[in-house]
Amino acid sequence: MLNRRHIRIKVLQILYAFFHSESTDLLKFERELEKSMDQAHSLYIHLLLLLVNLKSLAEQKIEKGRSKLLPTQEDLDPNTKFIDNQVLCLLAENLSLLDKAESKAMYWSDNPEIQIKLLRQIQDSELYKSYMSESDSSFIGDRKFVSTLFKEFIAANEDLHSFLEEKSVYWLDDFSIANLSVIKTLKAFKEDSDEYNRILPVFKNEDDRKYAFNLLNSTLVNSSDYIKYIGETASNWDEERISDMDQLLMQMAISELLNFETIPVKVTLNEYIELSKDYSSQKSKVFINGVIDKLAVRFKKEGKLKKLGRGLVE
Repeated sequence: MLNRRHIRIKVLQILYAFFHSESTDLLKFERELEKSMDQAHSLYIHLLLLLVNLKSLAEQKIEKGRSKLLPTQEDLDPNTKFIDNQVLCLLAENLSLLDKAESKAMYWSDNPEIQIKLLRQIQDSELYKSYMSESDSSFIGDRKFVSTLFKEFIAANEDLHSFLEEKSVYWLDDFSIANLSVIKTLKAFKEDSDEYNRILPVFKNEDDRKYAFNLLNSTLVNSSDYIKYIGETASNWDEERISDMDQLLMQMAISELLNFETIPVKVTLNEYIELSKDYSSQKSKVFINGVIDKLAVRFKKEGKLKKLGRGLVE
């Protein structure tokens, strides 16, 4: 689920907390990084379960109509296309998803109002009405509908984001990756296949998990050396004039240059320049690019820049 860019963001946040804390307990901040990454996965699980809950609420609404003292013909013979949606049914039956839900703190059961409001908005929409009126009940059609529903009513729902952000301080920057992961999961669903059982793990592979903790530790342990490199390279800049965020971004970039043999120099440069656009000032990208580019040249001349495999590509 988590890609390298999102891992870098998580490490950056933990580093910022470390250098603005009185604690020097490295294990404490390793645990914080672990929790932060696990919480991103938890948000992904929450969003998948929200789709299941919307199906359940729609079922309850139908049963309530049937139980009326004077039910209408529509109450007695409702359109069940939404609750019979094949992708929603696969999600509801997914043991992997349910197992993961049981192991995490879930916030939907105690807060039905926001889900009821969301279902009402969906059922009042042209998307829903068009889907319910179509005779087509193919798996591909069902999957397309659920994906579009998620994009339009959940992924971009600011009220929902605000509600969830109140539940976890870690989720402020996680909606983008969680939303993309849900869409990726939905697109992977196939008819008459066991593939739907595969809920995305926190990491694509064990290398990504190792990368996260190695990046955190190598940056923390070697911080004073990296600050010295930055000071020597940015000779026209007073250290106090370099923002904390720029310092951290450059220290992480230096750590990647010196300690991660398979990550190409150009990838490191591009990734931290991109991060500076979101987490620092407008001028930071030019400054960071200049410093790290010069350091890459210096490290190569000094024999400190050792790249293997695809890391050789510059």
